[in-house]
Amino acid sequence: MRSAIGFLSLIAFGVLAAGVVTVVGQGTGSPLAIEGVLGSEAGGVHLGSLLIGLVLGIVLSAVARVSWSELPRRCAGWLLAHERGFYRLTLAGVLVAVLVFY
Repeated sequence: MRSAIGFLSLIAFGVLAAGVVTVVGQGTGSPLAIEGVLGSEAGGVHLGSLLIGLVLGIVLSAVARVSWSELPRRCAGWLLAHERGFYRLTLAGVLVAVLVFY
């Protein structure tokens, strides 16, 4: 539940920041009000770029939570725990290859 709330608050913050940039950019005499700076001729925010930016921010925050120093040990442990399944998969592959080629 906590991760879902964090995810929604991150999206809400991104939308709020985009709204602030749009409102500030609409003012006269503002350096952001120059035509084309905010993504369109009218000075609005390009919604596709906003969505891509929000998704990339969420992905980067998820990648930052991964413990990269522990990852190789966990992968090796998973491979050793599922060793019997790999043998069975190899045997099934050999049997299917015999059936296909004869």
